[in-house]
Amino acid sequence: MPKVTLAALSNETLNQQFMPRIAVPTHEKWLTEDLELSAKVRARPGARLDVPYGPGPRQKLDIFPAAKPGAPILIWIHGGYWRALSKEHYTSIAPPLLAAGAAVVLVGYDLCPTVTLSQLLAETRAALRWVRGHAAEMGGDPDRLILAGNSAGAHICAMALQHDWPGETFPVESIRAAALITGIYDLAPVPLIPVQEEVRLTPADVAQLSPMLLPIRAKAKCLVAVGGDEPEMWIEQSRDYHAKLKVAGVDSQLMVVPGRHHFSITRDLADEGAPLTQAVIALLAS
Repeated sequence: MPKVTLAALSNETLNQQFMPRIAVPTHEKWLTEDLELSAKVRARPGARLDVPYGPGPRQKLDIFPAAKPGAPILIWIHGGYWRALSKEHYTSIAPPLLAAGAAVVLVGYDLCPTVTLSQLLAETRAALRWVRGHAAEMGGDPDRLILAGNSAGAHICAMALQHDWPGETFPVESIRAAALITGIYDLAPVPLIPVQEEVRLTPADVAQLSPMLLPIRAKAKCLVAVGGDEPEMWIEQSRDYHAKLKVAGVDSQLMVVPGRHHFSITRDLADEGAPLTQAVIALLAS
């Protein structure tokens, strides 16, 4: 059966499929609880908070050093459709990863429409270069970087895998793996939904900034995860991107996590026993 074209969908359907805050009416409760859980982790001794990596007001990192030197560094990039939320919402992911021996870095970045999506992506690439250059300070190995992110953060990670890094003093081989959680990889729906008011994508942006439409440059091992309770077309984005990775010869695992929606799936990462958390921890050995 051919896929339904976006143009054939009503605004109501598009919003339900591609606006997670509409698909999950209780999203504010989840986000408030995320902040509360994360605040407790941010208060842990040894955390280095709001370390600047660039001049922008949100270009800051929260760093949780590894217990032993030479550790893999998991770099978390938050979601929010490039125009909302913050690293402070997701610090609760850190404890299971620290217990598994990693250093953890959470990345902040300036939001649309203060910056364009292209500028935002350049900021996050600068964050990766900064982390690699300061790896020893957090007990990390500069050539064992694990990218991870949710929603727009998963898109940002995917764009880092597909960026043409030569000339930027960053060896793409240092990215050993990536956990792409509940991401969006084809940006074609974005100009058709309310988030466009702030993201302001042009047709050229959709063509140039959609991972589904770009060549895979990094061969890092990938985990592509999405909630089983998310809208069908949102899940389809993860299935399609996983298939693209496999065709490109990438070692990719697809996880459709049952009973999880766009906001509950990341909560699993605070639970070291959750299957998704165990899958992310497995990437640390890449």
